[in-house]
Amino acid sequence: MTTETRVRHVVNDGGLDEWLDERRRLGQDGRDEVWDGVYHVVPHARSNHGKLAHKLSAELHEVARARGVNPTGEFNLGDANDYRIPDMGWTASPVDDADLYVPSVEIVVELESPGDETWQKVPFYFARGVREVWVIAPHDRGVRVLTSEGHDVGLSDVLGVTLAQIRAALGWD
Repeated sequence: MTTETRVRHVVNDGGLDEWLDERRRLGQDGRDEVWDGVYHVVPHARSNHGKLAHKLSAELHEVARARGVNPTGEFNLGDANDYRIPDMGWTASPVDDADLYVPSVEIVVELESPGDETWQKVPFYFARGVREVWVIAPHDRGVRVLTSEGHDVGLSDVLGVTLAQIRAALGWD
């Protein structure tokens, strides 16, 4: 039974609260999000996402440090009633490790999987004050840098790197 079929079955049987409680108990809810108060069940990312995020962070570490920004792994961007979980980001503001929700960062990185909700998240990020959203598509090795003005540009103003440098940092040159 697929997850989607199981969700429909659980909802139709009125067992949604129990199912969500089971997800929490089993630790399967770690990437679930809340969009304007609506709970989104999000599957864990493909296995290469963490590896690519780590590689990107490590390869661009010195460049980012020189620009006064620091990488962060997955985090809750927004507030308790409306948040998304990007794959990584860069921030100039210190983030308290005790904070559950981060209001904004300079760059959000989404590693796209076919059929996921990456593109639906982009307007939310910009509404929260994110300066750039990087959409990286491992399935076709695509890299896009989007600005808050809605432009798809060939370089990151925040880090001062080109798409070619981002691709090289990912090992895709």
